[in-house]
Amino acid sequence: MKYFNSNQSLYSKGIFIGCIEGYATFQLENNEIIYFEQINKKIEHHYDLKSNRYKNKSFDIYYTEIFDDLDEEEFIIFRLDDLKLL
Repeated sequence: MKYFNSNQSLYSKGIFIGCIEGYATFQLENNEIIYFEQINKKIEHHYDLKSNRYKNKSFDIYYTEIFDDLDEEEFIIFRLDDLKLL
């Protein structure tokens, strides 16, 4: 059994949709919707994404796609690394 793990750092502009089922959710400029399962602690400290204060606001979004192939099941986790309010 082969185990595979890969990280890819990415950037996009996007709009904060809200906190949906506990995940910070953004619509990227390519209209893709991303649910962030992991959020950098400094973002949580700086932006209260659980409130409606930043809903529909535009951000520069820096994030990581974490590809994981554990036990022959592939999954992707999105980690929010940094945000800049536009």
